[in-house]
Amino acid sequence: MTQFRPLDLEADAAELARLQSYTLPEPVTAESVRDGWAHHKGEIRTTTLALDEQGLAIGFWDVDRETWMRPGHWWLKVLVAPDQRGNGLGARMYSAALDQARQYGATHLESRVSENDAGSTRFAQKRGFQVERHTFVSTLDLASFDEKCFETLRERVSGFSFFSLAEAGLTGENKRRLYTLNRATALDNPGNHGTFPEYDTFEMNIFNAAWFRADTQILAADGDQWVGLAALSIDDEQRYAYNAFTGVLRDYRGRGLAQALKLHTILLAKRAGMRYIRTDNDSQNAPVLAVNRKLGYQPESGSYQLLCTLERAYANS
Repeated sequence: MTQFRPLDLEADAAELARLQSYTLPEPVTAESVRDGWAHHKGEIRTTTLALDEQGLAIGFWDVDRETWMRPGHWWLKVLVAPDQRGNGLGARMYSAALDQARQYGATHLESRVSENDAGSTRFAQKRGFQVERHTFVSTLDLASFDEKCFETLRERVSGFSFFSLAEAGLTGENKRRLYTLNRATALDNPGNHGTFPEYDTFEMNIFNAAWFRADTQILAADGDQWVGLAALSIDDEQRYAYNAFTGVLRDYRGRGLAQALKLHTILLAKRAGMRYIRTDNDSQNAPVLAVNRKLGYQPESGSYQLLCTLERAYANS
């Protein structure tokens, strides 16, 4: 008989990582789960595990709101282990999560599913969720990457300097500068709804995260002004890198800086012995998608960001 209990982050991190890994292209570690699930200032979160008769975690539901989200919007996630699907467990957990969201005063629910997971997509759409955005995943094989093809790009951006946050110095002032640049460029993205975390939340999510390394935060500068950045994480165990974000201030776009920043992350990952580098981009961000194609990134299946009003969710539950 299935039992439910609240998540104990320290004790259950490995189990939660195993469950999440069923739906992601690379395995998730207990350490990254602890990073992602750690409570931030002002955040409200409820996570409940589903356990089988032997006490093995076979699913979970999660309702979460961070301070930077749109008013009334909450994340809702329901995940069932593949071998446990089709027996009504997902529906039971979804119903409990829906009630929790209502108690919190949610008006809108956001979620995400892989575009090649037809079953989960049908589950969500049957309950009133609609696709709000589509995210592309692209991968670049580093073994076959030839940087000699980009000599003209180096000439094009020769008036700018490129360096890592480690080279600039991981000082309090430079952390603020990096945050300001991240915020300005992220708010200008097609998929942004005018929201961005406050500094304290950004510090917790980025600077204090286990994956963060100052030497993989690449910056572009025009004189003393920081005008672009590319953030990279490196997984030494799985030997892959992830280009989490690339942004250039609006006044400096069209000069090859985004491509040059991404090139720096590619070469950094290659020198670190990574097998490939992966990135995600909004389907409506045509300029960045074009940059990825020029660099040789190959598109893969992505994910759908879903949205549903609480009223519609209950009407379809």
